[in-house]
Amino acid sequence: MPLISVIIPMRNAEPFAKAAVESALAQEDVELEVIVIDDGSTDRSADVVRSIGDPRIRVIAGPQKGISAAFNTGLAEARGEFLARCDADDLYPPRRLQWQLDFLLEHPEFAAISGAFTTVDARGKTIAEQKTAGAGDVTAELRGGRGRSHVCAYLFRTEPLRQLGGCREFFVTAEDVDLQLRLSEIGRVWYNPRPAYLYRLHDASITHVQKSNERAFFEKCAREFQQQRLTRGQDDLQLGNPPEVPKSKESGATSSRQQIQRILLGQAWAAHSAGQKGEGVKLGLRAWLTNPLRPSVWRSVIALILKQPQKA
Repeated sequence: MPLISVIIPMRNAEPFAKAAVESALAQEDVELEVIVIDDGSTDRSADVVRSIGDPRIRVIAGPQKGISAAFNTGLAEARGEFLARCDADDLYPPRRLQWQLDFLLEHPEFAAISGAFTTVDARGKTIAEQKTAGAGDVTAELRGGRGRSHVCAYLFRTEPLRQLGGCREFFVTAEDVDLQLRLSEIGRVWYNPRPAYLYRLHDASITHVQKSNERAFFEKCAREFQQQRLTRGQDDLQLGNPPEVPKSKESGATSSRQQIQRILLGQAWAAHSAGQKGEGVKLGLRAWLTNPLRPSVWRSVIALILKQPQKA
């Protein structure tokens, strides 16, 4: 029997799915299964995954009701005592599951452990590594509505997730935020800043086809629901009174190039503020090359070149 079940929700991820699955299968010193939920793909995603030919892979048809329902399908099929998720366009770094599993085996009082994540571009080139505080118990932070990492950087005990009922289908996005916050109310969560996930930014990803204001609405709901549970025991969704999802005329989300550019500019100014002007300029020029037609980026890069870092 596998000790860890890795759930991979998948829909039209043909360019990336093979690498995602293989990054899970390549994890060393752990017994695992990979459950791929093919949630209505119209490309060759499922064929590509099956062609890997590893008996640890199971491809299961999804309900085609969104990411939450797809995840819950995998949760129902999972045979492992521990569980992790990987999106079909992302990657696990080597040995990530091994050190997370070691921690949970040594600390039965924790329901989950999270690591840091790294953003990469469509080709897998590093954009930014997450910079956070050191290791520690982050349960109180989560209960206060603050999460440090991506849900796919977690290794969970399977039973608490089943106790929660998995993800809630009301959340067509931000289901990951809601799940992390609810988990903190029934179990403790540890954070280790070691890299545990490679999060790929590209225009076909869920993040970049969803409307940005829709994501903001559901993230707000997740935090408001948590406060309701902590103050009165149940939230509006549990009481059958979900808020109405606002209708929007917005055409789409921010492009991956714009997001990458923002991340790189943020890194550039952080380096500049730390006295590393050369590194700041280098990152600023990289941001400019990502989308060179934006005048605001030109101005920012010029400021990085001309402005002297403040002395400590």
